[in-house]
Amino acid sequence: MRTELARLRGLVGGELAEEVLVQRLERRLGMQAGRPVVELEGWLLKRGLPQKPGCWSHLCDDGVRIDTGGGCPSCDSAMGDRRALRASVASAVAAEVPELPLQDRRREVERRMHERVQVRAAAEGERRERAAAERAARQEALAARREELDAAERERVTAPCEECGIPEAAGLCPVCASGRRTRDLLQQAVDVIVAVRADLDDPAGTGDLAEQVAADTRRLLEDAVARSVDTRAEGVLAYTRVQIAERILAGRRASALVRLAAGEEAETEADRAYEAAMRRRHRYPTRSLALRAAEEAAERAGEAAARTLLRERLARLQDGRSARPPGSAGWDRRCAELARRPLPGDRPAAAGTEALAEGLVSAA
Repeated sequence: MRTELARLRGLVGGELAEEVLVQRLERRLGMQAGRPVVELEGWLLKRGLPQKPGCWSHLCDDGVRIDTGGGCPSCDSAMGDRRALRASVASAVAAEVPELPLQDRRREVERRMHERVQVRAAAEGERRERAAAERAARQEALAARREELDAAERERVTAPCEECGIPEAAGLCPVCASGRRTRDLLQQAVDVIVAVRADLDDPAGTGDLAEQVAADTRRLLEDAVARSVDTRAEGVLAYTRVQIAERILAGRRASALVRLAAGEEAETEADRAYEAAMRRRHRYPTRSLALRAAEEAAERAGEAAARTLLRERLARLQDGRSARPPGSAGWDRRCAELARRPLPGDRPAAAGTEALAEGLVSAA
């Protein structure tokens, strides 16, 4: 009884579980039709306590909903289907053999009903078998997929660092990950300055400015790191570089937005917003409130225009960088490197020859 009570608590809650069980026992005693219960324990285990759903619903018990105490709609629907089936069979028998006596007609109806029920039961059995096979296949596929994911995760965790080669670093150790993050932040900080100050229609000038800003940014980072920490621990230095790079990027982005907001395009948008707000000044009780609202609208429009301009200029910078052929920037340095490389079949060049080649390239 305690087991059944615990199961009912999971279905209807602790407050209704005991009431539902009492109603079930009373209903089952009523089904005895006055016959006494001879063996109480056996009657409880086999008849009194077990739930007997009349349909697919797990809340059905003898055609009664255990949560509401009313009739089970699923059982009513199934009973209506059976009645409709019987009516259909009876109509078919009456149409096919109208001369049959009433008793023979009833037997024929029952025979056909039995056949229909057997066909439905067989179809339901096949459906359940297919469902069980599909469920087993899904479970097998899920288990295989789970094993693949576990193997991939184990391989990922045990992979060495891509940059320094330290074993079992999940592909990237914390120090190298911080270094990669620092480089990305510094590149963004450089792009912000270049996008605002450079003439993006001049690829050569843009490349030269990017190199200069990148060098200045690296020096700024290292000077800030030297002032911030007094340790040579790689982890501490890597973490500090990330933090300082984030501050550099945030400061440069804020400065770029201020500069763009003071430009002609942003000022034009701010003026339009101010004029549009002043055309609605009749909505405010005083002129001072209308002026304040217009100034706030102009400020918001200018800031929005600055953000849009920065995004557009950064996109143009990236487009120009991707469209630029590899190695097009810094040709003097590239040519010097190529001049130092020996051609196939050449003898090793002397140090003086290398210096001479570099001087010729620089002069060119």
